[in-house]
Amino acid sequence: MTRQAAVYLAGHAAKVWMLVRGEGLAATMSRYLIDRISANPRIALLPHTEISALHGDAGGLQHVSWRHRKTGDSVERPIRNVFLFIGADPATGWLGSCGLALDAKNFVATGAADHATDHPGIFAIGDVRSGSVKRVGGAIGEGAAVVAEIHDYLAGA
Repeated sequence: MTRQAAVYLAGHAAKVWMLVRGEGLAATMSRYLIDRISANPRIALLPHTEISALHGDAGGLQHVSWRHRKTGDSVERPIRNVFLFIGADPATGWLGSCGLALDAKNFVATGAADHATDHPGIFAIGDVRSGSVKRVGGAIGEGAAVVAEIHDYLAGA
C-alpha cells in the first residue's frame, strides 16, 4: 500500500496492517513518512510479509492470511477490506488460487469499460490492472472512477 494511503486509512480504520515483502520502507520513502507510520499506533508494519490467502464467501471477504517470508510463520486475521499496492511487476500469482482472471503478464483482467473483475464485488485499479497506464495520475483517476462502480455494486447487493 502506498505509504500516504496507510496514514490516511489509519485515520478511518481501527487497524491498518501494512505488509511489506522486502526489508522495510527506507529504500522507497522519505524519513518523514517512515516516522509518521512508525508513530501511528493504528498501523502495524510487517516487513518480509506477504498475503498467502483470502477467505470469504459470496458475501465478501472474511479473513486474510499472511506469512512471514523468512520464518514461514502464518497468521490469519478477520479482515474485510484489502488494498494492494504491489509495484511495477505484479506479484499476483497468489490470486490464481482465488480463480481471479489474470492476463498473460499476470495483471488483473477487468472489463473494457470498467474496473470490475470476473468476480462480482472485486475491482482492480492502477498498476495491477491489465491495460492501465501505470502512472500515478492514471491510478488516481481510476480510483476516483471506481467509487461509482462500487456504489452501484453495493446498491444492487
